[in-house]
Amino acid sequence: MDVSLTQRMRSTLAAVYYNHGKPILFRINDDETFVGLKQQLNQLNRTVNNRNDNRTVSSLKYRKPSIGSDGRVTFTDMMLENNDDIQTMFSIFEQYSTRWPIELDATLTRSVEAILAILVRPEDPNHVSI
Repeated sequence: MDVSLTQRMRSTLAAVYYNHGKPILFRINDDETFVGLKQQLNQLNRTVNNRNDNRTVSSLKYRKPSIGSDGRVTFTDMMLENNDDIQTMFSIFEQYSTRWPIELDATLTRSVEAILAILVRPEDPNHVSI
């Protein structure tokens, strides 16, 4: 029996805010890559919002926690741009209590090609509608 098939992948609860909307909870594998996370977030967006939604994640930020001298937790944005940033995010998250999920801000945008594909074109270019 292949041992790798029987081992369970560790994952962490995360909340993603698409374009500053309401949070959507999901799980991130602890060995996820940057490209894999963006693909997962694109699929989650299409599943939750609309299967025909052709927007994709154009930028991704981690709401990085820190604890002040007064004991209050504050968050600062950390851009996620590569695999090293993802590993740093997990490292920072492990340093703090896991009472809350990893929080991500994802900006969704449409490509120029996607915008052109959804434009309604008149059937007769010589026809003028009034």
